[in-house]
Amino acid sequence: MWIVYVLPGIAVLAVLMTLLLLKPGKRRPTTPASPVPFAHRGLHSGDSRIPENSLAAFRQAAQKGFAVELDIQLTADGQVVVFHDATLMRLCQIDSRVDALTYEELKQYPLLGSDQHIPLLSQVLEVLDGVPLLCEFKSMRSFTDTRICSAAWPLLASYKGPVWIESFNPLLVRWFKRNHPQVMRGILSMRFKKDNKEVTPLQGKLLTALLTNALTKPDFIAYQLSDHREHAFRLCRWLYRPLTLAWTVRSPEEEQEAKNAGFDGVIFEGFLPEEKKFENF
Repeated sequence: MWIVYVLPGIAVLAVLMTLLLLKPGKRRPTTPASPVPFAHRGLHSGDSRIPENSLAAFRQAAQKGFAVELDIQLTADGQVVVFHDATLMRLCQIDSRVDALTYEELKQYPLLGSDQHIPLLSQVLEVLDGVPLLCEFKSMRSFTDTRICSAAWPLLASYKGPVWIESFNPLLVRWFKRNHPQVMRGILSMRFKKDNKEVTPLQGKLLTALLTNALTKPDFIAYQLSDHREHAFRLCRWLYRPLTLAWTVRSPEEEQEAKNAGFDGVIFEGFLPEEKKFENF
């Protein structure tokens, strides 16, 4: 007879635990209600004319008045470079990992055959010159490796413009929660598939369901636009009303879809959104 009472109790406890793990941080009083659009990897052309994550792409974004999203990781000699992929194959046609080479070695490889090369974060910050920045942190060598945080923070701390940080890795977001809680931090997520090579199946399930929120207490959630109907994401938004960004928005139609879905802001590429003023920061 006891099972009639125990099973419902376990079910209620599981629901309460899930809601607790799902809870993000509270909205800060200074958080903009509608952040400016972030140019994904700079305002690039998608080809060799203005490669992604290049100084030319960031200069273009700054000149046209857009905020910028970029990716950072460490080289073999501990330099902070702006580059998305783990390897050089897609953009430099070189079969090597970025973190296996020094910055001096990386400089010899052009991006997509252009006159642009992988830049240092310090070089990008000089070009942006105060433009609002959304910085994605990557730990390519190990999920538990947080060295990129301590290496990049002194550079970002001296930047004169607004800086937000984000990552798919909750341990990197937690590093900022513990060490620099004043920084706006966000968790990146999507509906991770079983064959995703960037995370383990367990990590993918936890990230998809946003169950690492209790660990990181993110100020915002950046979720893949095509996955916005994911149950955990919808439940989190309905219960806690966090600031949300849609990625990656690639057309005016998708921008409208993001607005209709209730996203507060977008990370875009391939077109120019109408709203771009920095006053919203």
